[in-house]
This record gives sequence, structure tokens and C-alpha cells, in this order.
Amino acid sequence: MSTHVPAPQQEKLALLPYSRALEELAGRDVRVTLVTPPYPCMGVGELRVVRVHDDGGTVTLDLSYESFERLP
Repeated sequence: MSTHVPAPQQEKLALLPYSRALEELAGRDVRVTLVTPPYPCMGVGELRVVRVHDDGGTVTLDLSYESFERLP
């Protein structure tokens, strides 16, 4: 069963660069998921936290790039 991290933690991590979010979660188990468009593409810009979940000891960070370039 998945539950959300309390709002203050979500607000603290939301939109942070991935590397900074990892610093904030030092000592915690972290799992990451990359959110991408449904077409072949390449991420452009900084990789940032877009969603935070806590499934009982492990924090899951959904990450996405600032933008994407469609590939041919």
C-alpha cells in the first residue's frame, strides 16, 4: 500500500533537482521513476522531482526533465 509523504516533506522536495533531493533524503532508501512522454525523446535541462511517495520506509521520487526533444 502506498501513502504520500506528509505535505511539508513533499513541498520541501517538489521541483528540486534530483541531486539536491538525494542530499535531503540522506540515509533513507530511495527509489526513482522517470516520467517521460509517450514517444521517443531525449530529456533536456535539469532532472527534477515531480512527485514524492513513501511506501513504508522507501521514498519513491518520480523525476522528469524540464523539457523533452522528440527524436526522429
